[in-house]
Amino acid sequence: MKKIFSILSVLMITAILVYIYARFVEPNLLTVHYETINTNLLRGSDEVRMLQFSDTHVSQNFDIADLKKTVKKINEENPDIVVFTGDLIDQYNNYEYKDSIYEIWEALGAIDAPYKFAVYGNHDYGGGAEKVYNEIMEKSGFVLLINENAELSKLNLNFVGMDDSIFGSYEPDKVTSLMDQDMYNIVLSHEPDVADRFLEYNVDLFLSGHSHGGQVNLPVVSYQPALAEKYIRGFYYFDNLRQTKLYVNIGMGTSKIPLRFMAEPELSVITLKSN
Repeated sequence: MKKIFSILSVLMITAILVYIYARFVEPNLLTVHYETINTNLLRGSDEVRMLQFSDTHVSQNFDIADLKKTVKKINEENPDIVVFTGDLIDQYNNYEYKDSIYEIWEALGAIDAPYKFAVYGNHDYGGGAEKVYNEIMEKSGFVLLINENAELSKLNLNFVGMDDSIFGSYEPDKVTSLMDQDMYNIVLSHEPDVADRFLEYNVDLFLSGHSHGGQVNLPVVSYQPALAEKYIRGFYYFDNLRQTKLYVNIGMGTSKIPLRFMAEPELSVITLKSN
């Protein structure tokens, strides 16, 4: 009986420590993940530094101060291009600071990069969020791509932004029509699992979020939302004609529960280098 009590005590203490870490420590960490991709399609520069962030889920658990800290870290990386892959505000209909929504676009507007692109995530729809998200991105200097593309001709880069695959206007045929076989095509999509739909086309790099890297990674618990069940975090490589690469960003904030465990918030810095 004494041995059982000791084991239960250890398990209880461990559970409390894990909770404290997952609730108050890991969500406040901010890591930077670096990757390099070599390509013979880059033009006009030996390398381009691109930074991706995603899933801020602005709320009482990830507030304006956290967003400003993120922006400061983004600027320290001195990116040439910044992309945001959706889910800005966690639940806009429950957001307490609607009267101060300008603080969000002021924070994002401080991101210092020559080019800034964004796409819708599933949380950027519903509860009045759709129009607000559009306004925030416009006023903060992001080009919001909704089944549209933006060509950076001098660099031979083609950014194709896909509308959210869950609540948006999912138009895969329109997206594939925007790809240029002679350019380096970068597809921005909030949900990663839809990448499989495009592997027969001219996609060089597919950037997504949505998964939160599992958010809470325990043997019996893992956050795997729809369309983020196959591709969870980091790089995936495909043996197709374009040797497509998919990067799934772990994201910044939390959803459902204000916990992160084994899924530290991250910024992704991907450097494209000319062969």
